[in-house]
Formats: sequence, C-alpha cells, structure tokens
Amino acid sequence: MTDATPYGEWPSPLSSERVTGGGVGLAGVHAGERAWWLERRADDGGRGVLVREGPDGPVDVTPPGYDVRTRVHEYGGGDFLVHEGTVWFANDDDQRLYRQRPDGEPEPVTPDPAVERGDRYADLDRAPDGTLYGVRERHGGADGPTNGLVALPEEGDGEPRVVAEGHDFYSSPRVSPGGDRLAWLAWDHPAMPWDATTLYVADRDGIGLADERAIAGGPASVERRTGSGDAADARGESLFGPSWGPDGDLHVVSDRTGWWNLYRLDGDDLAACYPDEREWGVPAWRLGAATYAVLDDGRVVAAVGGESEYRLGLLEDGTFEDLGLPFADVEPTLHTDGESVLFVAAGPTRPPSVVRWAPGEGSEIVFESVDRPLDAPYVSEPEHVAFPTGEGGEETAHALYYPPRNPEATAPGGERPPLVVRVHGGPTGESRTGLSVRSGSGLPPIQYLTTRGIAVADVNYRGSAGYGRAYRDRLKGEWGFADVADCVNCATHLADAGRVDGDRLAVDGGSAGGFAALCALCFHETFDAGISFFGVADLAALAEETHEFESRYLDGLVGPYPDAAATYRDRSPVNHADGISVPVLLLQGEEDRVVPPEQSRSMLGALPGDVPRAYVEFEGEGHGFREGPSIRRAVEAELAFLGRVFGFDPDDDLPPLELSTGE
Repeated sequence: MTDATPYGEWPSPLSSERVTGGGVGLAGVHAGERAWWLERRADDGGRGVLVREGPDGPVDVTPPGYDVRTRVHEYGGGDFLVHEGTVWFANDDDQRLYRQRPDGEPEPVTPDPAVERGDRYADLDRAPDGTLYGVRERHGGADGPTNGLVALPEEGDGEPRVVAEGHDFYSSPRVSPGGDRLAWLAWDHPAMPWDATTLYVADRDGIGLADERAIAGGPASVERRTGSGDAADARGESLFGPSWGPDGDLHVVSDRTGWWNLYRLDGDDLAACYPDEREWGVPAWRLGAATYAVLDDGRVVAAVGGESEYRLGLLEDGTFEDLGLPFADVEPTLHTDGESVLFVAAGPTRPPSVVRWAPGEGSEIVFESVDRPLDAPYVSEPEHVAFPTGEGGEETAHALYYPPRNPEATAPGGERPPLVVRVHGGPTGESRTGLSVRSGSGLPPIQYLTTRGIAVADVNYRGSAGYGRAYRDRLKGEWGFADVADCVNCATHLADAGRVDGDRLAVDGGSAGGFAALCALCFHETFDAGISFFGVADLAALAEETHEFESRYLDGLVGPYPDAAATYRDRSPVNHADGISVPVLLLQGEEDRVVPPEQSRSMLGALPGDVPRAYVEFEGEGHGFREGPSIRRAVEAELAFLGRVFGFDPDDDLPPLELSTGE
C-alpha cells in the first residue's frame, strides 16, 4: 500500500526541466508534398524554426541566427509562406522579410527600415504571377504605428507598394485561384476583430488593386442589416478567415446570427453554408489563423465546436459530420494542398501534434511536440463544470476542473486538495481541453500542478470565446466585475461541493488573467493567495501606454478613456491594494510592450506593509516568457510560493523564494 502523502508533496515525473526541454511549441503549418511547421524552441531562447517533413524524419529549414517571428500587432501570426519549396518569413531580429530558396540561405527582400524593427510584415499570400501580398505595420511616424496592405512584385524582388490603406488594421489578404481578385479584412478603433470587421474584395490591376468594394460587416452592421433600432442589435459583425475555394467562390466566417458560422459569397450577399449554434471561428488575436479549409473537390474541412472543445468535421452537400478523430482540441491552423489537410491538434490525454488528414485515408501524426509524453496514469482529464454566477445566481459560467492525479501517491484520509483557479488571458480568450506539459507563457502547465496534488479550475468566465456572441459580449463594460465574480463563484462552488480545501484557495493568471487575479484579491475575501503573471494593475496607465492593437480595447470593456477616467481608477487594483491581506506573487517580463513592467512594479509598491510578497522580473522577456531558464524559474516560483502559503513542502529541489513585507 502506498503511504499517504500530503497534497502538494507528491513526487511528479513532470519536472520544470521537462516543461521546457524535450519539446517545442507549434505555431503554424503548411500542407504540401511534404508537411512544414513552425516550432518555438524554449531551449533555444524561444527561437522560431521552420521544419520540413523528411523521408528520415524532421529537417530544420531555418538556419542558426534566424528567428521566424513577426511582431505585427505584437501577437504576430502568419509568420511565413511556402511555395514550391521556397519560403518567405519574417525574421525577429529586424522584422524584415527574407526569402529562402530550396537548399539556399535566407536573403532579405524588404528594405532595411529607418527605425529599428520599424517595418513589420505578416500574413502573406502569393498570386500566380509571383506577386506577394501581406500586412505591413509601420512604426516611427508622428501619429504612431500604421497598418496597410502591401504588394511585393516578382516574389519579393521589388520595393513594397501600398495597395490598401486608410483603416487602422488589416488582415487576411487572400488571392483568388485565378489571380484576378484579392479579398481581405479591415477594421478600425475602437473595435477589436471579434467585434466588427469589414470584408473587402478588389480586382487586381497589375500588382495594384481596382474597384475596391466592401462586401459585408462593419460597425453596427447588424442594425443596418435588420433595420432594428434596439441597442442590443446595434453591434458590429465579426468576420473571420476569408478563403477562396478552387472554383473561385469566396468563403468567410461571420457571427451575424450570434454564432461564428461559415458563409459563401452569393452575388452581393453571404449565404450560410451550414447554420449552426456552434463556433466555426475564434478571436483573431493572431494573424493567419484558419478554422476551415476548402478541398479541390469543394468539400470543406472545419474545426467546429466551442465550450473548450473543437473537433474536425467535413461539410458536404449541406451536411456536416464529425470525422471522429481522437483530438478534442483542433487549433485554428488548418492548411490544405487541395487533397489533404494539415493542422495542429491535441486532446485531454494527447499533447499538441502536427496532424495530416485526407479523405479515405484518415489521420496520421506527422510530428508530436514533446519527446516524452506524460504517461496516461498521471494525466488529469478535465471535467466540464457549469456553476451559477451573476446577481442572484441567475447566470451560468463555465470551467474545466482538473483533480489531482498521481498513481504513486495517496492523500491522507479526510484531506482535500488545495485549489488554483486559473484565469485565462485576453480577456477575450478561451481555455481548452488539450493536454499541455509545456509552458506556453511561463504559467505552470496544469499537469505540473495536478501531478503534485494541487487541483486546478481553468475558468471560462463570462466574456470568454466559445459560447456564442452574447456570452462573449457579456464582459462589455463589466471587465473586472463579471470575470472576477465568476472566478470567485467557481472556487466557492468547488469548495462547497467538498471537492477542494476551502481554506487553501489560490488564483493565478497572466495578462488580463493577472488583472482578474489581482481584482479578486482586492475586492473579495475568497482567495488565500494570488499570483499575477504580467498582469494589469493600473487601467489608466494601460490605456495610455499599451501597444496600438489593444489601445482602444478597453473602450468596450471599461469605457472610453479619458472620459471614463473615474471608472478606470475605481477598477484598478493598484488603487485598492489596501484591500489585499493575503500573500502575493508578481512575475513580469522586463521588455513587455503589452503590459509594461511598471504595472507590476507599481502594484508591488502599493501592497500594504504587512502583506507577504515576492516579485520576480525576467530580463529580456516580453509579454509571455520565451526562454527556457525564465520559464523554469517562473514555474518553480509559483510552486514554491504555493508551498510556503499552504504549508506543504514540494518534492522538488526548488530555488529559494523569499517572501518579504514592506514593513
């Protein structure tokens, strides 16, 4: 019989070294005769490396000294384009576009910018005549960054030429199969791409464009389309992922019904391909995302779902059928060569992998992101939990609950596990069920905690994606209230049910999740500890200092600034730190441009003198930690912190974490 071991002290096979070593992040794919994919390697400083499927295994394409990563919108995406073995990619060091021919070295094809990293490129597509189209974000102007679409003639051998400008943001330039038309999306402040975008189509005139026309979408487009004067209907229409079919039909995802569904352009209007109360789209935080792909025979393969699970299905003759693949978390990475589809997918017990599927052939794993997957007996599978929330408990919020699991450990009789309530970032984001034994941002992987005897509740609070437009919009004007209340109610729901120790409740989160964690500590007395990874502490400072892409995000979540300056002050944790009476851990990247370091530093200084606290700042790191040593330090710091606060001694050789007070 296994001796009883207190929760938190269980020996785990998932060490902090294993969290960063022996595995990679997967950031994009390309389907062709051979599969291509982009790896993020924490043990190589977070460097992005393009890899090609080879007859004897994966082959690195990107040579040392190059880092495939674009910083457009700061979150990047759409980092590379492949055509017949030639690849074009954005290089992180200077943000220029490079072309790398088969068996050749990278060569720059865009000018050296006047401002360091001042011209950034992403989301490329290629016309049959060799012209490249993409998004360019230009920095250094008096009015701040500007966005537009540019064309690079002759496969990048000519000067970039602006072909569309005037909107605040652009994405998804896509050339029709015949090369005669270009489609793209654009939007303007204060909308985010999940609020309101406009679909444009133009005829190609050489490398330029002619007869540009708006096809669908735009601010308050639902009100215009329905004629309704109801304020609830006066929202925009979010369009996502335009793509041309082989016959020249234009497809796009729209949320005009309240759900992101797939449409086809029919004359001057959009015709629904399959009306569905599920999500066929996702929030476009990153460029280049794709949730569906049109095969050469006209059938559509799509990742569809919501409520934390997205499965692959086939749309044919008005019928959509789940393909029955063993992946509950298909990421928005679909790419097709016309006959097969390549994508990244995971499941509750399967780590992220590059997967190929073809009609009549089924699926095959091309590459698995970890060298040593966590053995099944150690994997805590998530349970979908719905719980009452809102005023009077009249609303419902959702979470994924992960109980502790470790076949080598047995907890003492009558003891209940400590709980970490995890708050995802965004806040327009979503927690999913895919297994991860790596750290995507510095926060400990869920299994790192559960294998040690710590329960985790990953909350999809009101405002999260995956539950339809109404749920996503529920955070409008309520950021810092609705999301925080849901985290509190999730913790109390699990504690009242006897599933966790109500006296050992912690909350952690990164970015917007860090903001919610800090708010929970300031305005509620539920949690016994809190951890903020590069979290927002001062909303007014964020509105004034953050990057262009999110500079008006808070208009919808809080209110226009500075008109609503009083509201910003009232909701900022830094102004209510005197309400905190429990230990706090703050972790921050020194070079964060999204949530600048002063946010965490100011929060540290505002904490009451008797509150135990620790602050760890990571040199050279931005918004989310990329380098292996940083990620290991962050993961170990949280575990050490939880041990100190909850009175257990982790079975790990952890670096010391000093908790101090301001007294």
